[in-house]
Order: sequence, then structure tokens, then C-alpha cells
Amino acid sequence: MHFIAEIFCLALCVCCSITVPVGSSGLHFDPSMSYRYSYEAQVILNEADIANEDKAHRMHADVGLKVVAVFELKVRWSNPNQQSDQIIEMEFQEAEIFNVSDRLKEDNSFHSVRRSKSLRSIIKPIIFRWKDGKVEELYVSGGETATSLNVKRGMLGLMQVQTKTGKRQEEDPSGLCNVAFEVDGNEVKKVKDFASCENDEEEFTSLSQVLGVTTSSTSRALYTLSEDLTHIMFAVAMESNSIRVNVKQDVSLFVLGRQKLGLLDTEEQGTKLAKSSDDALKSFAAERRKYGEKYLRSSLRSIRDIKDCAQGCLNINEVLNLYHEELTKDNMANSSSVQAYVTAVRAARQADKHQLTKVMKDKANEDIRLTLIDVLAAAQTSASHSVLMKQLDFTKTEKTGDIERGLSGIAFSSHPSEEVVQDLKKVFKGKIGSPKIKETVGLALGAVLNKFCRAHPDNCKSKTAKEVKQIIRQGLKDAESEDEQTLYIQFVRNSGLPDFIPSLLNYAETSEHPLVHHLAITSLGVYDRKHLGEKVRAVMSRIFHQNLNKYESTVRSAAANLLLMSKPTEREVQNIFLSLPELKSRELANFIFARVLDLIKTNHPSKEVLLKVLNDRSYGNYWILAQAGMASAYTGHIYKTNDSFATYGLFMEYSNAGMMRRTAVDFSLHSPEDSIALTQLGIVAQGLEGLTGSVADEGEEKLDSMVGMASAMMGVKLRPLTFFRGYSNMMSLIWSGSSGDPTGVEAMLLLTDHFQHILLASGLRVKAEVLGAISTKITAEIAFSLWNRNVEIVTTNGGALTVQCRLTLESPIVRAIVRNSFDAQTGLQFSVFTDFSSLPPKSCMRLSYPSFEFETSLRKFERVKGSKKRLLTLRRRRSQARGITLPLHQGNSQMCTKIVTS
Repeated sequence: MHFIAEIFCLALCVCCSITVPVGSSGLHFDPSMSYRYSYEAQVILNEADIANEDKAHRMHADVGLKVVAVFELKVRWSNPNQQSDQIIEMEFQEAEIFNVSDRLKEDNSFHSVRRSKSLRSIIKPIIFRWKDGKVEELYVSGGETATSLNVKRGMLGLMQVQTKTGKRQEEDPSGLCNVAFEVDGNEVKKVKDFASCENDEEEFTSLSQVLGVTTSSTSRALYTLSEDLTHIMFAVAMESNSIRVNVKQDVSLFVLGRQKLGLLDTEEQGTKLAKSSDDALKSFAAERRKYGEKYLRSSLRSIRDIKDCAQGCLNINEVLNLYHEELTKDNMANSSSVQAYVTAVRAARQADKHQLTKVMKDKANEDIRLTLIDVLAAAQTSASHSVLMKQLDFTKTEKTGDIERGLSGIAFSSHPSEEVVQDLKKVFKGKIGSPKIKETVGLALGAVLNKFCRAHPDNCKSKTAKEVKQIIRQGLKDAESEDEQTLYIQFVRNSGLPDFIPSLLNYAETSEHPLVHHLAITSLGVYDRKHLGEKVRAVMSRIFHQNLNKYESTVRSAAANLLLMSKPTEREVQNIFLSLPELKSRELANFIFARVLDLIKTNHPSKEVLLKVLNDRSYGNYWILAQAGMASAYTGHIYKTNDSFATYGLFMEYSNAGMMRRTAVDFSLHSPEDSIALTQLGIVAQGLEGLTGSVADEGEEKLDSMVGMASAMMGVKLRPLTFFRGYSNMMSLIWSGSSGDPTGVEAMLLLTDHFQHILLASGLRVKAEVLGAISTKITAEIAFSLWNRNVEIVTTNGGALTVQCRLTLESPIVRAIVRNSFDAQTGLQFSVFTDFSSLPPKSCMRLSYPSFEFETSLRKFERVKGSKKRLLTLRRRRSQARGITLPLHQGNSQMCTKIVTS
């Protein structure tokens, strides 16, 4: 009806001219009168930060929904002992939906359908109990649609007000929330505390703050009451909800909700009041039964309309057919693959067990089977997990790539359930055909236990969590061989549970295996510094100074590094400094001092005590400062913005003979509040002195010849790879000239995973999803040339990244979607070239990435059910980043120059 669109222009004027009975007390409606109100609610979806110069253009492209209605209130019963306690009937004259931005009629899908029929069930009346300005009971028709009912809940929520300054709890479409009122005459200000709202809606978010999102919500309402403070004359409410991706906050979205309520007029009515509240409800129910309607008690909390996805659901089979080529192995680490992966994950979350089983058994999907395993692991629904576990045969002894892939995907779950922990526990205790798979199961179980415990404090007290911890505890106690000890230490490392710190200390100090010493010490590094107290530092000090046992140099350097990073005392730092000139391994001394300087340069919390000791000439003198050698510790910046910055760290350790012992390359992401190691690559080499005829360091003469690689991503340690171990394997590799095909890890993984329902006070609902993913391929290869007497180890970390922030209006009436996204594709290559044609050997390192392009895009879509017209806008921005060889320490540059010139 045309008058509805003009109604609010008159509402405020009408409010000022209406007279009401005087001498009333408390919020209530006059039983002899009916009250007619106009109501408007709207939700607008947009990006969070819009530049002023863009506002005029973009206001025509806002998407969302506006609901306009007129309703009448009639009192059916009034408590004779308390005027503010009433049973009220709400009748609706008509309701319509509108678009939220100005558009030409030919471009507006809202004009192509009968708007009034979109909310046809809203005409069904409701009845509620209003006490002290609060809805205590609500009764609705069983034939009411969820969307219409939610809109009515929004109306009732706005009617809740009080006439005294203070706080109370109110139930509205957002849940049970704390609200505060501030009263000034007949003006009332109402503020809702969103953080206090309790509801049963599904939601989850990334545990890492750096890779997570920041959400903020505000809600305020202003009321003008009648002069005698009995009823509402006019009310307006506004709420905002923003979602920002922490690592790049311009990838953000914004939900704006508005409500308006205005008294149009009052009219005398001759309705006879019921004698009691029960009589009022019974008589109303009897009246509605004539129309075949049954009324049920309900709450003010909004509910999801199960039809909200009817026109917008993703069909997993259709998605896989559409993006099949992008999901193949050959397309790994490309932008198209990671975008297709995110779409497939969203589709898998909407699919049931039958649909997922069908696509996994489809022979047409055989070439993307490994990618589908990534998708099932990332979906993290009960159906997807069940299908995934049935697809993996853990008793296999060969061709176990699918098992490795599935376990890796599970290890990176953002919000694993107890069911996942329970299933992996059963697998670990059951029959496993391959030792490598046993190790990977332990790593995955440790990772999901970590996230399960972090998600909620009570989770770690569950029976399942206690059983897994007992498995670890018993395994640490019984392990004897190097492989067994390594298995359970890695299990502990991924779990990150402080319960096992004493066991790690024991292995670090007393194990018979040097690689176990080092693994135990570096595993302690994953714990928060508050857990690494005096006892831990004492053990690290004994290891470094070799008070009880002899240790190889890389074990001692790891102990010193952990000690320096764990809030060391002045005396502990002084003892380390005093020992440097006395160390038989000059490379060990050089590495430790380089690490001290690196901690100072990067403003590590230990910086203050390190500088204090260095400024004391008893320690900051020539004998301590003049360390020389090839070892290095260097941290540099890749990029820096207001939101975040990324660093790379390169740590090189050598033997006195000049042979590389350990190399570590770390790439970390930092926000103002948190940090995360995105990728950690480590190469370990030992027992290679025989290649040059040089002498091994003291205590390292009996070490096996070995070269291997360890890696971790986002705090999750992956199964280490061994290129060769033992003299015979080494000679086989040397004569073949290389390790064959590059060995490594490839997968598609979720980095950011946030989901929530934004429950607006108007009853309208918005689904918020943030999915950040990476398609990555990490490879490593080693090449020997016996003729030229050199060796080169190359690790390549290629990856494509996408972050998609999406808002979807949950309504079967209108499809409204806004998506803000960021995409990039690049690769990092790290190489170590060692020339041992002359002594001492010379090593040159190179860390670089090529030029690449990144793109941000904003997409908006809106369409009314039944309309052939739609709104679709798209904005893209592309930027270039030039490739670069990252600067390393000065000594490396000099060594590279020598190799090139020779």
C-alpha cells in the first residue's frame, strides 16, 4: 500500500499531538484504547571502511533488506494489582519489503514481485505478556514462517524499555543479553552489551589471533515516551557489527541494522477485558481456532529458517564438476586451486554423508582424490569426518600418500571435535601397517588434542583427552629406541601441553641419542615462556656447560638458545658469555654470540638483560666479542604494514671443519598482540666430514652420516624426511648424483576459519564466514657432484593464498551477499651450495622470491525470490610486488663472492 512508504514522515508529528490519560503509573497501555504503530527494520551489508569519495557511488549498490509494517496493539487483560502487567494482542494490517538503496525501477528486482506477499504469514496476530516494559511470555501461530516470526520478535524486542535508570537482562532476537538504561525525563537511552548475549547458535573461530578475525558489535536505542511515561511514542535503534581480518584489516565487512517505531494514532475500543491472564490467552486461542490455527508458546530468540539456503546452497557434486581441473595435482600452489578449494570446503559443509560418500566413490574424481581428502578434513562436520575416516586404510604398508594427506588435513583442523580426538586415538592404538603412518598419526593426534584443549578449558578434563594424555605418558615412559623416543616427543611437541615438560627435560638431558636431545630441547620452545621457569633454565644450563654429560655442539647451541629466550637471569647470561672463549668449537661460540646479537636486534624480551651484561666490560670485552666463524643467526623483515609484519629467520650451524650441521629457515607472521610461525624448515647434516677428509668435532666422531629435513607449518610439526642415513645410503646417493624426484609436502589447508550468525535485534539474521586458505607445495632435493666436489640442497615453498570474508542474509525472501577477498601467489626458494673442493669448505646461501601479483576484490549480489532481475557489482584492484633476493648476514655475501669468483 502506498501510504506505508510515507508513514514515517508523519509519525513524529503525530506523536507530538496525541493526548493520553493522565495520572497513570508504570509502563502500560490504556485498556480502553487501541494503539496503531508504524514499524521499519532494515539490514545493510557492506565493506567496513568506505572512503568519503566512494560513498556517493556505493550507496546505490548497498545490498540488504528493509521491512515496513503497521500493527495495532489491544489490551486483552490488565492486572488489577499492577497496571504494568498486561496481556496484549498484536494485529498486523500489512507488511512490505523494500531494497535498501536508491535504484532505478528497471534495475530493481524488488519491483518485479508483489512485495506484500513475501511476508504473507506476518498478518497472523500474536499475543504476549508485557510486564514492566518487558515481554515475559509470547504465543505465536504454529503456521508462522520463521522469517515472519523473527520480524515480529524484532518488533517486540524494540518495545522492551524501562522508566528508571539501571541495568537488567532482556531476551530479544540476539539472545539473553545485559542491557543498560539511562532515563532523562521522557527520553530513554538503551545500550545492549553484545559480549554478554547468550544463545545456542553455532560459531567457531581460528585459535591463532594473527590468522584470526576481530569482531565488534554495538547496539543503541533511543525512546521518547509519553509525558506520563506509560507507553512508547517513538523509538529508533541502531546496531553495527564489523568483521576484520587481523592480518589485513581492509579485508573486512560491516552489517548495519536499523529499527524505527512510531505511534500513528489511538482509537477507543469497546473490547471487554478478560478476568485473568489465563482467560485472556484461552479466549484468544479459541478465536484463532476458527481459522484453523493453533498457538504455541515461543521465545523472543530468532531461529534459523531452514529454507534460507533453498536458492543459494552449494551442491558438492556441481562444485567439483565446475572446478575439477583447478583441483588437480598439477594445479597445486596456484591461485585458481586455492579459490576452488575454499568453494569446495563450503559445499562440503552443506553436504550430507550420502553426498560426500558418493563423490569420493565417483571414478571421475579419482585424479582429485587427494584434494578431496583435503576438503573433507577442512570441512570439519560430523559427516565429512566420518566419510574421511572410512576412506583411509591404516593397515596399508605401501601407497600411503592418501593417509598422510588426510592426517595432515586433520592436524590443521581449526576446531576439532571430541569425535575427531576419539577416532584418532582408536587409530593410534589399533593396527597400523607403516611406521611412518604411526608417526604421522601421533603428530596429528597431538595437534588436534592441542586445539581441542585450547578451544575450551573443560575440554582437557574430558575422558577422551585424559586417555590420550595417558597414552603419551606411558609411551614416554616405555620408549627405548631412537624412533620410539622421537615418536612420543613429537607427539608431545604438537600437543603443547605443559604436563609433559618434565618428560621433555628428562629426554633432553639423559637420552642416549643426540637427535633426541635436540628434538626434546626444540620441542620445549613451543611453550609459552611462563612455563619455562627456573627448573627448565637449570637443565638447559647443565646441558650447555656439560656439567653432567657430554653433548654434541648443535644440542649445546639449542640449549643455550632456549636459555637465552626464557627470561634468563644476569648470572645465567654471564656464565654463557664467560664460556665462549673457552669452547673448543669456535663455530658453536660464533653461533651463540650471533644469536645474542639477533635477539637484541629483534627487541626480544631478553634484550634488556643481554644489553646489561654486554655493557659490563667484564663480559663485553674483546675475548668475548671477537668470535669468528661461518655460523650465523639472522632475522630480517619481508614486509611491514599497520596491521601486521612478516619476518624471516636464517640460522646456520657448522662444524669446525666447515661442514654444515644444521640450517633453519623460519617465516613468521606478527600482529601487535600475537605471533605465529607460518613455516619452519630445517636441514640437519652430520657425519659428512669424510667427504673432505677433515676431522669431526670432538664427541661427534661416531655419528652416522645423515641428511634430513624437518618442517612445521602454523605450529604443527610434520613428519620429518630423511634423504639418506648411513654410509652405504650416502654413497648410493653420491654416485646417483641426486636424491631423485624432489621430496616434500603438498596440501591445501585452512589458515583462517571463522563462522558466526549475526543475530540482529530486528530479528533479521546474517551469516558471517571468513575462510583463509593456502595451496602449498614444499619440496626439497639434494644434488652431489663427486667430480666437482660440491653439494647443493634446495628447498622450495610455493604457495597461493586466498582470504574470503563473506556476509549472507539468511532469508528465503532475498539473497543478499557481500564478499571481500584477497588473493596472492608466490614462492620462496632457499638453497645451500657447499663447495668442498678445497679446505675449509665454502658455503653460499640464497633466499629469494619472484615478482608476484596480489588482488583485492569486492563483490555484491542481491536478488529477490521469484525475480529475474538481480544486482551484481564487482570491484577489483591489482598490485605488483617485485621479486627480491632477501639480504642475509655479511659473512654469507663474502662466501658467495668467493664461490662465484673461483
